[in-house]
Amino acid sequence: TLLQAQELALANNPDFMSIKFSIDSAKARYYQHFSGYAPSINAGMSISQSFSKIYASSDHVYTRSQNDKYRPGLSGQILIFDSLSREMNLLSARHTLKQTESNVNDAKRLLLRAVAYAYNDVLLARAQRKIILAQIEYSTTMLKDAERKHKAGTALLSDVLNFRVTLRNGQLDLERINYTIKANSYVLAGLLGLTDGTIPATVKFPGITMVDDNYTGSVELYLDQAIANRPDLKAARENLQALRYAFYGTLVKFGPAVTADFQLGYGYGRSIAHDRNGDRHNWSSSGDFNYGVNFNWNLFNGFADFFDVKAVKSQVSAADYAMYQIYLDVITDVRTAYENHKSSIAQAKLAQDICDLTRQTRDLVQNEYNAGTALVTRLNEAERDLVQAQNNLATALVNIANTKAQLDAAIYSFTPVDENK
Repeated sequence: TLLQAQELALANNPDFMSIKFSIDSAKARYYQHFSGYAPSINAGMSISQSFSKIYASSDHVYTRSQNDKYRPGLSGQILIFDSLSREMNLLSARHTLKQTESNVNDAKRLLLRAVAYAYNDVLLARAQRKIILAQIEYSTTMLKDAERKHKAGTALLSDVLNFRVTLRNGQLDLERINYTIKANSYVLAGLLGLTDGTIPATVKFPGITMVDDNYTGSVELYLDQAIANRPDLKAARENLQALRYAFYGTLVKFGPAVTADFQLGYGYGRSIAHDRNGDRHNWSSSGDFNYGVNFNWNLFNGFADFFDVKAVKSQVSAADYAMYQIYLDVITDVRTAYENHKSSIAQAKLAQDICDLTRQTRDLVQNEYNAGTALVTRLNEAERDLVQAQNNLATALVNIANTKAQLDAAIYSFTPVDENK
């Protein structure tokens, strides 16, 4: 069923699966901004050793010396106040995360619509194959009857040849539609993420039938639903909010920043001297701790912050217009899909009436032909009209399903298929 195909696509489609990982990336970036409220602590260790020797001296004492120093230390810093820069960056990252989630939902919306279109193409091709098989069966029956009458001398050879031509045309159409079924199945299999690239032969597809109109409300109702639910519009809103907080973040660069830091250290030193008077050893150790508060306010940096504000402000304006364009696209999508769906239902009902009338006409002309009061050319016309009407009906019924998927995507409302219909 269509619902099963859509569920399989959401679970296996590689493009959609790759897009879903963008949420993890955006979420990690969002949580990363919380680290700005935590202190930074660093541990260090310095080890040094030096050697020296006196080669000339008035007292003729030539000392060789060695100095060793070891100094482990611990330092840290915490940002106390930065004119709300951290808060603006955090809020911007939060809306960027929401934007990413909406982008994934929009990819889901488009994938479900694409699966519905591909699935309906398979149903249409299989319905057309059924029509062709019925045409072949009819042509075979009429050919056998014409051959029997020709042998009895009551039918012309041209009638026999006519039905052979119609039979061959039907067989040609069957070869074409078999390829179309396979090609459409390959497209559907690709969307479903099937590794062998085809639909298994054991899979059974339902037939196409006239469905009820699920959209009985006014178009204004669905416009409100689309404006509230469409993920691409939500993504545009979140992008605008993220840029606004980024803009606020550029403004706070003109404010001061206050930090506190500390340093904790320990030092150990040793010196060794060798000369003719003997060896001398000295050592010492010390510890130190200091802390302080730093106040920094950048008063001028060559207008770099000013132009940064101008650049981000332009991005906000561009995002605002982009969101408005998406809003207009949503309105157009909903209105177009709504009218298309209503029209497809009306067309299907007319196609059903035409199909019934052409079937009655074909049956009447066949009776007239069998009675000898109608020419075979008239029977060919009636049969072609019936086949055309059956194809038009199948196309109209599938078009209802396609326009429903179109409207579902336009308002972001994918409902399960009723399996009892």
